[in-house]
Amino acid sequence: MKVIGAFVLAAMLMACSGCAMITGTVTGAFTGAVDLPAETYRQNRLAFEQHPMLYGVDCLIVAPCGIVGGPVVGLVKGVSLDIEWVCGKMGYGVVFGSYREASIWRPWTINWSSPAPVNVANPPNPVNPVSQ
Repeated sequence: MKVIGAFVLAAMLMACSGCAMITGTVTGAFTGAVDLPAETYRQNRLAFEQHPMLYGVDCLIVAPCGIVGGPVVGLVKGVSLDIEWVCGKMGYGVVFGSYREASIWRPWTINWSSPAPVNVANPPNPVNPVSQ
């Protein structure tokens, strides 16, 4: 069963491989160990300030969960970023060269804003914005 699973995974990687997908899968365990506890803190700052015991829980329980689930979440985030890159909504400079929300180095940060593509045929008119 493990051999079939490995074969299916390898076939999927070859069929739809993208830079962010491969990087997210390979580095997901390492980056997930850092990003999941950090994202847990970012989303619950007030609770951490009110209950300092959560820092230990975050380190001892949440970080190992980031290691285990990191490759899967990194794969999903990588595929999403590759699709956004193909559609022209995301640049690989943001994905690989930063630590912003859309960075592949933050696999557990699942909320990020994609810059909207600019419509060259109908640029915004700053003088009369109603005419659009």
